[in-house]
Amino acid sequence: MYMGWGRIDSTVTRSRLDILLERAVGSSIVIARGPRGAGKSTAVRDWLMRQDPNAESWSWINLPKLDEQLALDAFGGETGLAASKPLEDDSVAGLRLAHIRRQFEQAANPGSHLLVLDAFAAQHDAELSAMLEENAEQHPGRRLIIITHEFLVIERRRTLAPIDVSVIPPHEFAFTAEETKLYLAGTLLADFAVELTEESCGSAALLRLAKLRAETIDMPRSFGGTFPPARRSSLEPSLGSDRGRFDPEARAIVDAVQAAVRRDVLLLIENENLEPEQLEFFAALSVPSFVDETIAPQIFPAAQPHWLKDLESRGIVYRSSRDPEREHRINPVFRRVLQDKYLAPAPERFRELHERCARLEMANGSSFRALRHALEAADYKLASDILRLHADEFFEGDLGRRGSLLLDKLPMTVLAKYPMLSVCLAVAYSATGKFKFKTLELLALAATGAHTVARKGPAADRLVMVMIESVAMRLSGFGERAARAARAGVALYREMAPSERDDIGPFEGAILVQFVLAFHSSLLHQEALEVVELGVAADHRHDRSESDMYAGTLRAYLHALRGDIHMAKAQLLESRPEHWSNPATSAYFAAPFRLTSFLCALEEQRFDEAERWLELLQIDQEGNEFWPAIRLAESVLAIVNGETTASLVRMQNYLVREREQPVAQKVGRQMLIDASSLLNLATGDASGAHRVTLKSTNPVAKRLLQARVRLAEGDAAEVLRLCATVGVPVSPRPRFEQAVLVLAATLQQNNRPAIGGAMRLVAALSDEFGLGIALNLLPAPDLERVLSHARSMKVRLVVDDNAISNIPGGLGRVVLSERERAVLGELVSTASVAEIAERQFVSVNTVKSQLRSVYRKLGVSERAAAIDAARVQGLLVSQVPHDGD
Repeated sequence: MYMGWGRIDSTVTRSRLDILLERAVGSSIVIARGPRGAGKSTAVRDWLMRQDPNAESWSWINLPKLDEQLALDAFGGETGLAASKPLEDDSVAGLRLAHIRRQFEQAANPGSHLLVLDAFAAQHDAELSAMLEENAEQHPGRRLIIITHEFLVIERRRTLAPIDVSVIPPHEFAFTAEETKLYLAGTLLADFAVELTEESCGSAALLRLAKLRAETIDMPRSFGGTFPPARRSSLEPSLGSDRGRFDPEARAIVDAVQAAVRRDVLLLIENENLEPEQLEFFAALSVPSFVDETIAPQIFPAAQPHWLKDLESRGIVYRSSRDPEREHRINPVFRRVLQDKYLAPAPERFRELHERCARLEMANGSSFRALRHALEAADYKLASDILRLHADEFFEGDLGRRGSLLLDKLPMTVLAKYPMLSVCLAVAYSATGKFKFKTLELLALAATGAHTVARKGPAADRLVMVMIESVAMRLSGFGERAARAARAGVALYREMAPSERDDIGPFEGAILVQFVLAFHSSLLHQEALEVVELGVAADHRHDRSESDMYAGTLRAYLHALRGDIHMAKAQLLESRPEHWSNPATSAYFAAPFRLTSFLCALEEQRFDEAERWLELLQIDQEGNEFWPAIRLAESVLAIVNGETTASLVRMQNYLVREREQPVAQKVGRQMLIDASSLLNLATGDASGAHRVTLKSTNPVAKRLLQARVRLAEGDAAEVLRLCATVGVPVSPRPRFEQAVLVLAATLQQNNRPAIGGAMRLVAALSDEFGLGIALNLLPAPDLERVLSHARSMKVRLVVDDNAISNIPGGLGRVVLSERERAVLGELVSTASVAEIAERQFVSVNTVKSQLRSVYRKLGVSERAAAIDAARVQGLLVSQVPHDGD
């Protein structure tokens, strides 16, 4: 460290960094970055000396000293020539590169040597990064520790690098509250380490000032006398920055020391002989927490280029501990002095600076800081623009984690007037899996505001408002209204001129994706497929190849749900698989890619790989809009693996706690019905499966589920009838499932003339679209018959020849007495018990008793459900479905 902290400093720093270094050194490259003078080199060298005192397994290179020595050696040691004749950068870079390679080659164990590159700067980053990555790839056992005070390119792209790069955060080189307490032990400040650490941001210089002031300051007066040392034990407040938690006497000690430190800082500023313009410049810098040196002159046009560097050299400004690139952070104490001294009388100046900083940060810096400055300036239109341009960062990164806390402080009147702010806050609430009422309230505000207040202005702005309305309606569970708004948005988009579409910005594809999700949630698959193509084209037009390609993953998901596995797999390869398969990626945005990968693995019988994708899908699933699809994936895999009972119990628990999860859309409810029906069937509960299928609102899915249940019951004729009423499905998946059920029913009937054609149709659809899991979900006897005939016919199916289904066959059907069947038949034409009794020549009580028995056997509780269940069971003659059914 610095400024006279001596042995205490290295001891205090050592305990924390030991753990970090030991954990990080397992990576190929470790970056230790922090402000100048923070003790990085001392901490790293101290750790290495304790690991290997003789330095046999590690070596150290100070790059500025090495460059100077290389320049001298190149000119034969003539310093005058070195000074008068600059050496070409390329030659220095080449010599430096050769020297680094020799350090590895000359080591006792070249394959596992550790090399430290001290004082690593931007010029070294440009010249050495390629070599460092190449070295790490070719020699995985070698380790590099880079010590720097700059934000390097190699760090920024470390998530995409082919090697493992670890970073020791810069704030780890500052003092923590525990270390501050150890340093202040023996003074009256030892009990207030947390507050002083927050006040000084762990700055060694300011904590040293605080300690000196604590040793010399007069004791606060209490009850007319000096504060007695013996009563110090009563000063045991709960550590924290809440002023109300300190008693008045303890507060007086801390306030007195802090005021004294601020006076010392003010005196320090005045003794620096700064000109009035410089003071005003530094006062302007004290408003934003972070300021990039490249944009500082725009905040204060009169600023001189050397002012920031001059200020930093005096130790008043130090490098940021929050890892932005090339930025400075103003110390809180210094900021408070400047604000109180120079800017307090000018609130308009504050607002102007906040707005200017917001625009500069939006263009060149951090989106979170831009949002914070816009809200401080009460410029909510600017805040909305920031969230619109940095929407991806709100879902992933600092803007979402901390920005939502800023939005949560806004009054409801502001949120109602600015829909972008309310919908972003609603998304943040929904991601927590809690506060569902609050989420719905915010979504209602967003939908109303987007529909009424903000539908004016340019076409690009109107499109954003339509998108917000559609999203708010979808997340609230109003699927039809969401789809209606999405249609309006797509129509507006198609009418827009190319220049107007350019005004939308890089998130043109992301807006279209939200319309796709609205259609998908309402089971409007064809419209969703049409619009997703527009989204993919928009991403390609904006050259988002280095971005997430989210529209492409959604297109792959829609194709996988539709049943075209080959097309889905091709799309996955174009959608950055290394990004979406990373567990650290946002679980919500990664869900379509991971669900598609799961479906592809499942259909191709790669069940181990499917299980790995399911583990990724289960990360943060509680707040994920795709949770019904994840439940269906878990259920199908559980059936294949023979873990049906446990999965059924979990499904029942999920359905009981459905209110705690995001709203299940229409497509989600169909997925839950599919999962519940299959699980009930796998546990042998045919009547339970019947009851679940009655809830389906999709005619094709409903009849195929009913046919699957009837197949397990052994009613082949009813299976063929139900499959015939479906017609020819448009999508490959239901078409394949229909063909599989027809084949199984034909084999049950032993209809030899029809078996060959049914088998060849199943094989052809499986080969054309890559489908196969529908065969695994056949009842065990039926799957055995299918595989046996396939072998005899020399037809190759995707299912393994020795595959065994975990769904039982031969399940019993409901048996009604003659009287109960007669009453059930009467129930179709009338609901009057008296009329039924009159027609059957029995008493009303007898009819009621028989109806109760029928309801119990069918597992229902009312007339309409009993009629539906009886038709599914074949106990009533089914009516011919209407064309619109």
